[in-house]
Amino acid sequence: MITRKHRLLPTIGLMAAGALLLSACSPDSASDGSATASSTAGVTNVAGGPDGSTVFEVTVDEELAATAAELIPDGALEIATKAAAPPYEFFEDGTGTLRGSDIDLGYAIAAKLGLDANFTSMEFAGILPAIEAGRYDFSIAGMGDTPTRQEIVDFVDYSTDSNSIVTTSGNPHEIDGIETLCGLNVSSVEGSVYLGLLEEQNESCAEKMNITIFQDNANALLQVQTGRADATMYQTGVALYLIKTDEASAGLEVVDSEEYGKGYNAIAFNKDSSELRDLVQQALIALQEDGVYQDIHLEWGLTSNMIDEITVNDGLRFNQPS
Repeated sequence: MITRKHRLLPTIGLMAAGALLLSACSPDSASDGSATASSTAGVTNVAGGPDGSTVFEVTVDEELAATAAELIPDGALEIATKAAAPPYEFFEDGTGTLRGSDIDLGYAIAAKLGLDANFTSMEFAGILPAIEAGRYDFSIAGMGDTPTRQEIVDFVDYSTDSNSIVTTSGNPHEIDGIETLCGLNVSSVEGSVYLGLLEEQNESCAEKMNITIFQDNANALLQVQTGRADATMYQTGVALYLIKTDEASAGLEVVDSEEYGKGYNAIAFNKDSSELRDLVQQALIALQEDGVYQDIHLEWGLTSNMIDEITVNDGLRFNQPS
């Protein structure tokens, strides 16, 4: 069930009895804002949506919660993300408050399991090493489930997305498909599916692309915004959201001739965390059954990303490069 409440979010501090503080912080700076969830009679109200005014009512699953209490004895999931890909995950302007569909979904998963959630934002390329090292319970960061990544971690697949070419408005280089990027200056992101797609194409280019690699999407996109790159490749949903909502991205356009590398967005787990992996899969199935999964995607305009079946390690279905 979904309701809307228009109110200001509190800053971190003491909260009323029965409220849960769900912090969202960068490793470089402490959060100066918070998302909130209040619990009454087995129902947790998770505040989310683009401005925090939407409340998703999540009913705890007592059976799953009993198992979760054994696996997570301190009662809080530690979740890694990369806050640079709206509408999936980003910091609200001027604050340390995390927003995004993935953030709302992470809180909803925790609430379904009777747990709290603590998010940490880091560079995308550092997420899998951190999960492999056991520093976090899992990550949710719009990450693709690929065969190569499955060698390092396990995945729960929770939605899909594809990738598109992004260039400046008017498409001055007349880009019409990935093969027409040959000979152009292209920016991309370390460890990303779209870098894999670009490098795969570059092997066939007679005149090679000049690919410049950055640690995050914001810097890769900035190269196109400032004319230092002719194009980049970006998750389709993220690019369309930015062009619609971000003033700095208003001068960009998505080349709509084709979308590339459709695949799963997936939650990553340490290979030794199969019990938690399966528990989160069950929590997501329960969120589908009670409509919260659908409500979150609807709120963020991502209904086309929804999937009917929550799977584990199913990335070979799309076989994305990484």
